[in-house]
Amino acid sequence: MDYRVSCIRRCLFRSYLFRACVFSFLLISISGGCSSGGGGSVSPTPPPPSDENKLNIEILDAFIGDDNRTVATIKLTDENGSPITRDGISISFIIARIVESGEYIDYITRVQEGAVQATSENGGDYQQVGPGLYNYTFATELPAGYDRSQTHTVALYAEKVIGSQAFVSNATFDFVPDGGTVRTIRDIVATQSCNSCHDPLALHGGVRRDVGVCITCHTSKIVDPETGATVDQIDPQSGNNIGFNIMIHKIHMGEMLPSVEAGDPYYIVGFNDSIHDYSTVVFPQDNRNCTKCHNESVAVQANDYKLKPTRASCGSCHDDVDFAAAINHPTVQLNDNNCSGCHIPQSGTEFDISVTGSHTVPLKASSLPGLNFALIDVRSAETGDTRVGPGEHAEVTFSIKTNAGAVVDIAEMGSISLVIAGPTTDYNIQDYSGTGVEIPGVNNVLREVPSSAEGPDENGNYIYTFNGIIPTNATGTYAVGIEGRIPRMVGGENLILFEEVQEAGRNQVYYFAVTDAVPVPRRIVVDNSTEDEFCNACHGVFSKDFSIHGNLRNDTEYCVLCHNPSNDDILVRPVEPGQTAITASIDFREMIHKIHTGENLTVQPYIIYGFGGSVHDFGEVLYPGNTSDCSACHLPNTNILDPGNGILGPDILATVNREFTKVDGVNVVLQTFSTQPVITVCTSCHDNVGVTPDGAALTGENHLAGPQPESACVNCHAAGDPLGAAEVHLPPLPPAERINRPMPE
Repeated sequence: MDYRVSCIRRCLFRSYLFRACVFSFLLISISGGCSSGGGGSVSPTPPPPSDENKLNIEILDAFIGDDNRTVATIKLTDENGSPITRDGISISFIIARIVESGEYIDYITRVQEGAVQATSENGGDYQQVGPGLYNYTFATELPAGYDRSQTHTVALYAEKVIGSQAFVSNATFDFVPDGGTVRTIRDIVATQSCNSCHDPLALHGGVRRDVGVCITCHTSKIVDPETGATVDQIDPQSGNNIGFNIMIHKIHMGEMLPSVEAGDPYYIVGFNDSIHDYSTVVFPQDNRNCTKCHNESVAVQANDYKLKPTRASCGSCHDDVDFAAAINHPTVQLNDNNCSGCHIPQSGTEFDISVTGSHTVPLKASSLPGLNFALIDVRSAETGDTRVGPGEHAEVTFSIKTNAGAVVDIAEMGSISLVIAGPTTDYNIQDYSGTGVEIPGVNNVLREVPSSAEGPDENGNYIYTFNGIIPTNATGTYAVGIEGRIPRMVGGENLILFEEVQEAGRNQVYYFAVTDAVPVPRRIVVDNSTEDEFCNACHGVFSKDFSIHGNLRNDTEYCVLCHNPSNDDILVRPVEPGQTAITASIDFREMIHKIHTGENLTVQPYIIYGFGGSVHDFGEVLYPGNTSDCSACHLPNTNILDPGNGILGPDILATVNREFTKVDGVNVVLQTFSTQPVITVCTSCHDNVGVTPDGAALTGENHLAGPQPESACVNCHAAGDPLGAAEVHLPPLPPAERINRPMPE
């Protein structure tokens, strides 16, 4: 059976432009609807705190009785901390111990198609000992002679359904049965690390959300209760080990697993024979960045990956290595005793065989001198004034320096460009050779290579005067941006002797007035300049962990210069002579929403053409987090409707968005279809909502309030209204539980 075909799950950002990882069963799909309701101008209602959970369970104590049955004391409370009863709550328990290898072994097992697997129980006895307090006595009896000196852990996962909302609680408690102090723990990866992308981590129906619970069952070994033998814990249908350290590494490696590259799919068969094929998963950044998951700031033993390397963990990613036969490994290794002898934690040398050295991300190599741009000044070449008027040439002063402050010779740059776009109210396609009239398929920005720039001067600055002019009909404020990269060599003593990398500088944007009294910067909606937040939470540092457009573009403030409402893929979409083609918008607000919605889009496939006619089908993407959580990407209050002021406020020009352009075989424009800005944003995710032929209104298809012009959107969806854009996108609850929504009469 071809499992790759039967249950294929595509990864997030599978193309070279956008890469991300996804678990096929991680996404909790949350959909919203629209209905009639009154408008309003009250202040936006903030989201409820994420810890407002109506089910909270804490394990207060545990011991093992003389009958070898475990007794756990648990406390149940609601969102206010008030005690609650067990009514309507399902709780499953696990009892496991940490063995000599440092891994858990679960005492509770089941036989699944001949394979022994860890499991949980819920058939024990409860005794209420106080308000919200219960003693749970396990049904499972521990084997005679169990080691009372080992660390034991009681884990539980619980669910309470109220209305349509399932409230979940996970908990663990460590203890030593002989009364000793807990000295051995297992805390290698924290749930917080997982939730930076998978927010929330929610497996097996969404009930298991804490890594501390996961690792008590997902162990590489298990004890067969019939024979007492320790055996591999496997999925019997695929033969794959389901130990956390093996399975999670393999899932995140996905299509880059050597076995997958050789044609052998990596899959796990779950409950009800559901097949989860991870062969197309792509990690959203460089997979050598171990600290993305192994974060020592939130997990006590996060450094164990380099302090205690094992064949199982290392071989899970490098699965073409046979340690017993010395295949793709210089020596035979029958156990883990000698691993750290060669693979020491770190040596101070990058790219050697130390654990840290062999996982050096090339573009983060310390040997790289760095590349830093600065846009220092923009003036009119004609007047010398800081206001560059319509029809004038912009003179830009900029610098290129290393981290140490040394000036970089512009002639050494592999690629460098200066870009002008405007106005900042909303960038659009213009003719920068004269009138500024919008010309589809021509130049979407003014882009020039400043190779003839004067300098560097005594301050290390270059000066470049654009050949193109500010359009004669230009108004407001414009922006100039810079991009560039330089070829560098990094090297080491291990697998990479020498490798050429393209070190990129961080894009910079500088605003200058054209007709404004002072420059008015472009609004910032998403931000990828903050470490471990927003885009960077999944993708890491752009142009180091994650590459777009040949590693040249790495700042969203710069991206929107080109990815603007009047731009599409007309210049790169191939059209056969005599045929017509319909292009796709590459407006940032539409494209990014659609890419992240991916597989959940109604209209499929979602294809954008890139440079060289490359095809990028983002209809395969499955976002690994909560698609209803706008705050994962958006800055606060940037996803709201402000009544009377357009989509985001008074500084935003209500420009239309070019949805598509129909062209013939010689790029003659036959038809252009555009949508209004609010409709553009909302239908980029909710793409099954019907839009009128002129793009100015909703038809009523899949819209509870029926046909509506864009101007009426604020009547229901303004900030502060029950159906406000922010109010219906509150994490982590689904819409039915977030608000008391009015229904149409």
